[in-house]
Amino acid sequence: MIQKWLNRARSFDALFERIEVIEAQLKRLEQLADENESLWQYLDDQKEMDNLFIGTPEEFEEEITDMMVRSMKPQGDA
Repeated sequence: MIQKWLNRARSFDALFERIEVIEAQLKRLEQLADENESLWQYLDDQKEMDNLFIGTPEEFEEEITDMMVRSMKPQGDA
């Protein structure tokens, strides 16, 4: 009976060690996912900077207005 308890204790120790390894891997993968998301955001920002609008102030204002209208979401019964 004591041998059974020792075996169970060892198996729990092994289980907890494995859980710690999995948690460490999960943390590393979450960090990679965050880094990946940051990289894609940076690349998207760079793409937007490359496509800067060059023109007269009136054309710039019209372009900004168009962008705002396209990105607006209707509220209520609109």
